[in-house]
Amino acid sequence: MRRLGLRIVVGLALAAIVATPAHAQRRRMRGGRAVAGRGAPELGGHVGYNFDAQNAVVGVQATFPLAPQIDFYPSFDYYTISNATEWALNFDLKLRPPAFRFWYFGSGLNILHVSAAGASDTKTHLNVFGGLQGRPGPIRPYAEAREILGDGSRFQLVGGLSFTLR
Repeated sequence: MRRLGLRIVVGLALAAIVATPAHAQRRRMRGGRAVAGRGAPELGGHVGYNFDAQNAVVGVQATFPLAPQIDFYPSFDYYTISNATEWALNFDLKLRPPAFRFWYFGSGLNILHVSAAGASDTKTHLNVFGGLQGRPGPIRPYAEAREILGDGSRFQLVGGLSFTLR
């Protein structure tokens, strides 16, 4: 499963690089002048619930546009588990198909770390997600469903706010 996840992440990264338009292709007209077609980076926080761990999750995420409909989407999740420390790092690519307007979908690498009673374990997984986000602006609300696949798969729902960095 680890090799499959790595292949998918590498494939998505290569697709993002190949799909990145040339400078002239990403320009569009706005108010009579040409402007770049990519959005601004975003940073935000989220809260939610992990149904398999049966605990709340809090975290942060960032969005870095790579191409007009493709973003690099890293995030950090902390799970509120008593008598243990559990967190996850996600390195994802988020696709925003124009036909779906406010919907997005993606996949990437999940690194899950658990430590309790002096013992710890770190595993890598593949994750897939989809969500709904508000209109572009200085503050953008969103809701997301994420499935972490592999040994100890998990499903979680989160909602949060992203703030545009200009």
